[in-house]
Amino acid sequence: MIGGCPHYDMQNYCRRLQRTCNPATKGCVLENKVRKLKSKTGGEHMSIKMETLDLRLLPPQERHAKIFQIWNNLEPGNSMKIINDHDPKPLRYQFEAEQKGKFQWEYEQEGPVDWIVNIRRT
Repeated sequence: MIGGCPHYDMQNYCRRLQRTCNPATKGCVLENKVRKLKSKTGGEHMSIKMETLDLRLLPPQERHAKIFQIWNNLEPGNSMKIINDHDPKPLRYQFEAEQKGKFQWEYEQEGPVDWIVNIRRT
């Protein structure tokens, strides 16, 4: 689930609109959570304020792959929020090993039932 969308699948596909996921598309449940910005060259690009991924809904073996799939599509300055059923320390170690200097890690909630972490791409 990306950004709270129940129609998103693991292959970046929207089952509702039956096309590649694009949160700015008319009819997307995330349409109003995305804004378009003018670039310096005059073109438009999307800016997603925060991607939210509830890991509690995914099988454990799929979690890190899904996180990095979303991470790889984040532009600098954008963030992702993960919600987990345990402290994601192993994930932080993986970020430190593979993304050193490219992220900021901030706990929003540290248990005892759920852990919420904001990871910002720098």
